[in-house]
Amino acid sequence: MTEHLTSLIPVDLKRRAKDIINKAALIASDAEKSNVKVIFGHNNRNTRQDKAFIKAIKKYSNVTLCQANNKSELINVSQLRNLAFQQVDTELIILLDVDIFPDFALFMRCANEILYQSAPFHILPCLYLTKYGTNYLRKKTSIEGLKEKYFSFSRKEFLHLACPSSIVVMKSSDYREIKGFNPAFNGHGYEDFDFLLRLAERYNRINKSADFLLETSHRSPLLSTGFRKELGMHCINALIEKKLTFHLYHARDNEDNYYQRRKVNYQLFSKLHQHDVSVDEHYSSSLLEEFIRVCKEKKVNYRTYSIYFDNKPGHTDRTDTLKRRVKLLFNF
Repeated sequence: MTEHLTSLIPVDLKRRAKDIINKAALIASDAEKSNVKVIFGHNNRNTRQDKAFIKAIKKYSNVTLCQANNKSELINVSQLRNLAFQQVDTELIILLDVDIFPDFALFMRCANEILYQSAPFHILPCLYLTKYGTNYLRKKTSIEGLKEKYFSFSRKEFLHLACPSSIVVMKSSDYREIKGFNPAFNGHGYEDFDFLLRLAERYNRINKSADFLLETSHRSPLLSTGFRKELGMHCINALIEKKLTFHLYHARDNEDNYYQRRKVNYQLFSKLHQHDVSVDEHYSSSLLEEFIRVCKEKKVNYRTYSIYFDNKPGHTDRTDTLKRRVKLLFNF
């Protein structure tokens, strides 16, 4: 069924150029082996790195490059995703980032479930890997082995589990119907939540309790409340079936202008989704209750997923670096 699926990936080399080029080539190569189309929405700034990217990608027959020439200091992934979508000719798409490990077997499994109408779309939880975990996956290429480590409470391979994430398998017609991503979001954050809420609203009414727009996050995906909980409702089956994707490590500078846009984007997100939020002093329950209910309905033991209940900050007992091992050993 691979002829039904296209991967959409935004690329702007203003940041992390070498890392992004290498990861884009990995995705293109694996997609070619799996006979999956890839469309890169590429903001071509006409730099040496952009030329290197084009050269590296053009050798793959399954890849299409859609190029913009936005000279802005700000990166706009919404524009790049929408640009890439203009060239889609398949029934289904998957929204990816270059940092996602290309598990096309999982992606195609989700696509088939949509084709056979067992699900309208899939929002896949995403495990963020440490540098150690990324190297492990690249060397061993054992997806199931890495999952086993996660469910066995191993710390050194993992940063956190994003649930929901921006990794979505969906119908092309739905992307078109909700008018894609909102290009008013610049830089990092909230363009994905805005998109996912509009997608979810297309199929189900979102419950906007009084705490809907509160910006709270937890290490445990099951403690999500507000809009994260509402979107997390669409991830419960993926959590139970262990349909997890992996985010490969990269260094991050929170002072970078790209990440500094997060607060501005949240203000825009709140403005766009403040309609119909309850004025009653009623707060939504967490995702925990619904997760346990679905486990009982499916006759699976929710204790199998104990790691999902863990809310300890991931950095407190990780041992993926020498510095962290020393700190843990001497308790400082």
